[in-house]
Amino acid sequence: MAGRRGGWEAARRSEWPETGREYFFEGAVSAGAQDWYNLLCTLELRRRACHTTTVEKEAPISQRAPHLVDPTTGIAVSETRVATEAARLEAPLETPDELEEQETGSGWSLLGLRLPISLARLRPGRGATLRRFSVVEAALLLMLGILASKGLGVVRQALFNALFGTGPEANAYYAAYRLPDTLFNLVAGGALTQAFIPVFVAYQRRGDQREAWYLASLVFNVLLVALTILLLLGCLLTPAFVVHILVPGYPPAVQELTIRLTRIMLIQPLLLGLGTIVTAILSSREQFLLPALATAIYNVGLIAGLLVALVVPGVGIYGPTLGVLLAAALQIVVQLPALWQQGVRYVFAWNLRYPGLREVMALFIPSMLAVAVAYVSSILETTVTSFLPDLASLAALHNAYMLFYLPVSLIAQAIGQAALPRMARLELEGRYGRLRRLFGQVIGSSLALSVLSALALGGLGLFVIDLLFRHGAFDDHSAWLTNLALFGYVVGLPGVCVGDVVARSFYALKDARTPLLTNVFALLTRVALMVGLFVWLSGEQQILAVSLSLSGSASAEALLLCLVLWWRLRQRLRRQAQGVGC
Repeated sequence: MAGRRGGWEAARRSEWPETGREYFFEGAVSAGAQDWYNLLCTLELRRRACHTTTVEKEAPISQRAPHLVDPTTGIAVSETRVATEAARLEAPLETPDELEEQETGSGWSLLGLRLPISLARLRPGRGATLRRFSVVEAALLLMLGILASKGLGVVRQALFNALFGTGPEANAYYAAYRLPDTLFNLVAGGALTQAFIPVFVAYQRRGDQREAWYLASLVFNVLLVALTILLLLGCLLTPAFVVHILVPGYPPAVQELTIRLTRIMLIQPLLLGLGTIVTAILSSREQFLLPALATAIYNVGLIAGLLVALVVPGVGIYGPTLGVLLAAALQIVVQLPALWQQGVRYVFAWNLRYPGLREVMALFIPSMLAVAVAYVSSILETTVTSFLPDLASLAALHNAYMLFYLPVSLIAQAIGQAALPRMARLELEGRYGRLRRLFGQVIGSSLALSVLSALALGGLGLFVIDLLFRHGAFDDHSAWLTNLALFGYVVGLPGVCVGDVVARSFYALKDARTPLLTNVFALLTRVALMVGLFVWLSGEQQILAVSLSLSGSASAEALLLCLVLWWRLRQRLRRQAQGVGC
């Protein structure tokens, strides 16, 4: 074992030729050298490198002299020519190990903590769309994109309220948005991204870019067909769904308007779903600049539709409705330059038995069911709220949840999306020690930021509510009730953020069943807490039964996920140590 460890150390210290992009080694395969080759070479290097990397067995790794051979002619070449040819080629992208050095090396220091952020790497410029970012840099970009989106969302909502207020057109618009939004979240939302990225990363790391693009094309085609079928079925069933299920109490004229708007908006899930594939491809290559921009630009399309309605009065509510489609299309268009520079190779393929597609579906189906469980929880929440004595409870919970979800999206979604590709790569390489450290960093940062956010939101909640909402019919009672509901949500903010991040960690391990089972556990826990609190509390305080039950169930689920993740990594590290010691 000492000899093998020494060989690994020698391989780590050896300098690999920079010309591996055009030439390959000739000799006998060494397992240690091959493993280190996989770790040190970038995806671009492996694509251009040769099919085998071999060195002589007898000499120590550090003393072996590989023979460089031109892969096209089979003729040996001199090191001088190799160096000249290598200098002519463009510089490769940062290797994963170089990015890890950035995470632990240079950066800013805050309260003794090293923050691996390089402002030079965040500046726009040549090659910015192909730049790979560390987890912290990617999370920062995504947070900025979400903040920009929220800011534009305030502008959008102000324009919408000024044009349509709370009249019948606005009610029809809000109701029409429900079905397309539900279809997208169930079929092509975060569930698809979490299922696609780990599998696509695995195909990229194998070095066969043709197979990776074939998988991406196949998933794109299957999603296109599935969403098209759902779109057509939705158009056919929309009248019955709107009249009998969605808004049975609306007047016939408003129901008819809701049907027309719903049919138009059903195109949105198709566009957003295809854009999700583009975002997942770029994220898997740790390129987050344009995905962050796409997050911010969504509301630009909605604002454009509202401006059309403002300039052309005859357009009316159809302006923001068409703006929804424009916003979805912009999310795709803004990311296409980076996808084109990746050398995308689209293939119109259809093979439902393809192993990669089966891997994606094995992760996607449990993830989609987990989303469905979350929707069941929201429906139960609305049902229980309808029995509360204060009729303003549903509106208060809606406003409180909107404030509560802002730090959740900034912390959990941004950090989880930024870390998922890196976690998937480390799992694929079997580097569980490094993966465990990354898990600790991600969970620790999420916990710290969420605790600070909870303290700030709890202390300044009433002030924020007065600033944003206390206008017109929103009186003192509405503000007090909203703040009471917000208190119940804030208690569970750390649990919600940590649980979301840890759930994404399981997808990096290609395990979608554990998050599904814990979601079911959280649903049952929430029902029990909601019923118990509803009976225990009385009067206006019963609104806490809804928000506190979410906090309690989310915190319990987060704790359970952390324990299972710790046990899972411990088992894998133990098996890996036993394999090395054999």
